[in-house]
Amino acid sequence: MKHRKTLILSAALGVLLAAPLALAQATGAAASGILDTILASVFTPSGIATALGVLVTGVGLVVGGDWLSERRKRRIALAAYHAYNVVEDIAAEDPADNGWDKAARGLQVADEWFRANGWRPLKPHEQAVVELSFKAMHGEQKAAQKASQSADAAALAAAHAVTSSGLAPVLARP
Repeated sequence: MKHRKTLILSAALGVLLAAPLALAQATGAAASGILDTILASVFTPSGIATALGVLVTGVGLVVGGDWLSERRKRRIALAAYHAYNVVEDIAAEDPADNGWDKAARGLQVADEWFRANGWRPLKPHEQAVVELSFKAMHGEQKAAQKASQSADAAALAAAHAVTSSGLAPVLARP
């Protein structure tokens, strides 16, 4: 479907650019004055620049229009999330073997998932997105762990303060 769209757009662009020359050849000498004027205006520096601008814009729309669809973006995010969980589960199983780079391993898992499900492999810019997602999820996990530890420490300090000073007169001494 994507190739058909590209083919149609490139054919339309070719017809648009070749139309003045084909019109000049088809009409012959009858309208040579008008066609000479049109051709002279097309082959000026500004006319050539305009034609090249149209050509570059057409190619840019054809090539750059659907290079990263919304569905592909969602699949990349989904693969990054699940690969992160797979890598974390593997690391939790064997804490001694936790020396390898989790982002690189997760990138490998995500790439294998894409290939196994019939998608093309990740391109370099998509790999960068997956690595950044890994680092963000890892940072979020560490921040939650640090917040939990500080909340636990505060709760223990409060419990210690209550038990050591507040209940001392009530507790019976042996």
